[in-house]
This record gives sequence, C-alpha cells and structure tokens, in this order.
Amino acid sequence: MSEERIELGLPGWQLRRWREADAPALQRLADDERVARWMVDTWPMPYTLDDARWWVTEGHQASGGGTWAICLNDAPQGGCGFHPGQGPLRCNAEVGWWLAPTFWGLGVASRAAREVVAQALAQPDITRAFAGIYDGNAPSRRVAEKIGMQYEGLQRQSVIKQGRVLDRHLYASYRA
Repeated sequence: MSEERIELGLPGWQLRRWREADAPALQRLADDERVARWMVDTWPMPYTLDDARWWVTEGHQASGGGTWAICLNDAPQGGCGFHPGQGPLRCNAEVGWWLAPTFWGLGVASRAAREVVAQALAQPDITRAFAGIYDGNAPSRRVAEKIGMQYEGLQRQSVIKQGRVLDRHLYASYRA
C-alpha cells in the first residue's frame, strides 16, 4: 500500500494522508479560483466546508488509489494523488496535483508530482502513470516536463470545464 508520509526534500515540506482536522484549511485553499480553474469539472466552486469535510473523511478514499495533502510544517497547502484505471485500462493511473498559489514556482509541485508518479508506478498492476493537463495550464505542463513525463500529445476537445469544451495535453511516465 502507499506510504503514509513522504518527505519532499525541501525544508518542512512533505506529503501525508488527509485528516479530518484538515477540512478548514482545505476549504480555504480549494475555494481559490486560481486553483479551481485547472481542476476537473466536478471540483466544487464555491468549495464549501461541507465539501472539504466530505473529502477528508471519505472522498479521498473513493479514488481507489492514493491521495495526500501537500504540507508545509504539517499544514496542508495543496493535494496530490493517483486514480487507477478500470477494466482494460487498469494498468494506467491518472495522477494529479494542486498547490496554493502562494507556493507556485518554488519547486514544491514538482517534488509532489514526482512522488505521486513513483507511488502510482509502485503498484503491482500499474505500468503507466499519466496526467491530462488542460490547455492553458503552462505551469502544470512544466511540472510534468520537469519530472520527466513524456508528452504523448494533444487531445482536442476532450474535456468540459465550466460549460466549455477544452483541449488537454497528455503526459505519461512508464514503469521501467
């Protein structure tokens, strides 16, 4: 099973499992439009305290993969995780990450993303970890490139976000 706590190699930064007590911090961070604009269409906006409570008590377990809070000195500042595919796609895991804008550009997201990919590929049935990044999200594309994910291509008109059809860039890493 995936690790409970993972040090990121930056002073004070680590990944750890979500806790019930994280709900207020999660609500505050996740309700930021700068974060929400790049998340899946099911990401609530506004992101309420009830949404945050659901996530930290049961929602994070629903993916069937691994999810972590990205923490600075044990305080959540973002999140990351992986979700295994089903049926004939069960050898795949979709990975994702998000971080409070205060910490953008400091290398934290890259460290978290690298660990999430490693955790996904450590699962016995997973041979490919991929990230679908919305067109326009250049910082997440840089994270994927920085951690060595290979660019697989552009999926035109493949996702809906806030009623708009968008393109998404696909990046992947593979088990060696």
